[in-house]
Amino acid sequence: MALIEAMTREDLTGPEFADRYTEALQAVVEAKQEDRQLPQAPEPAARPEQLVDLMAALQESVGRARAARGETEVPEVPAKSAKKAPSRRASSRNAGRANGRRGTPAR
Repeated sequence: MALIEAMTREDLTGPEFADRYTEALQAVVEAKQEDRQLPQAPEPAARPEQLVDLMAALQESVGRARAARGETEVPEVPAKSAKKAPSRRASSRNAGRANGRRGTPAR
């Protein structure tokens, strides 16, 4: 409880600054101290009925910005190849060998 009180700020006032997390945490701590049943968590807020397609909104916004600048063509973005980067570590077979050979003089 001392930690909660030490971290509490008194300069934030109003209902929009209500610290519901600290209040809920304090209720749980008190219930455990008094060996009571823990308080039930409130039901989560309902999900919004209308979900926004972020990709469509982004494409629409980019289209409006291009139209405002007078651009008509969409520049093509070069496709990146999906090549796997080589490992920086030497394989265990070649570890400690110069040019992958052991005991063989260079030609």
